[in-house]
Amino acid sequence: MTAEHAEEPAGEGTGSGERTVSVLGMEVVLEKAFVDFPWRAGMARAPVAFVAVFVATGLLASVGGFGSGTLGRRFSLLGLVVFNTHNIPATVGAVPNAFAPVVEPVTGVTGVWRLLRGLFTYGAGHAAPLSHFGGILGGETADIGHLSLVEQQGETDVPTLVYYLLPPLALAGVGYEFADSYWAETTTEAPAEVARFGIAVATGYLAVLLVGSVLFTAVLYSSLSGDVTVLPDRYLVVVFGFAYPAIFATLGAGVVYLQQGSD
Repeated sequence: MTAEHAEEPAGEGTGSGERTVSVLGMEVVLEKAFVDFPWRAGMARAPVAFVAVFVATGLLASVGGFGSGTLGRRFSLLGLVVFNTHNIPATVGAVPNAFAPVVEPVTGVTGVWRLLRGLFTYGAGHAAPLSHFGGILGGETADIGHLSLVEQQGETDVPTLVYYLLPPLALAGVGYEFADSYWAETTTEAPAEVARFGIAVATGYLAVLLVGSVLFTAVLYSSLSGDVTVLPDRYLVVVFGFAYPAIFATLGAGVVYLQQGSD
């Protein structure tokens, strides 16, 4: 992908399969290999990868028994464990005061509130992102309020490491299948170009996890604080929600690249 001030109107082709788009006043020429790459096909595989991890996590969790309460509560807790396997901890959250006038009218409607709870709830420290990340890097997880439900699951018959292996294996498998299915339709001449397969999957996967961070919000009971709302740390959802598939789906596609090179 190269950038230049071209004379063609933004969005038009250059006659060689390339396409020109305008970005911040500068016209950027997208090379034919980039334009023709099956980005949507990679994004479409993201929900499949997430569902595979979710189902596998549920099967492992069922070995030692998982949670108690209603089916909806168990579903939310299982979702939090899935996020934990991506290195995304759960965090204690609350509804900001500014949203209270909007939230209060729907809190009495059980079904609606359960669905919207994650949308209106923000994690502890999310209002100050720099100090939040500083606390994460400094290992101050207790002050941030991070919780790891997968570590609790690791105390059962299934080792914690097995849970953490599920996303890399699923994403590598999806990356391999994606690259193998579309290799003949793409131009991949250098190892760096293999990353396009991972980036395509990562774009869709991040969107799936952001939606999941709204749906998988649980209410736990604390003897000290009463009912506590818990949700995935959305800052880390953005970081690892993109990094995990970008890395592991690329590795899976890299296997196809090596296979093609040896033929």
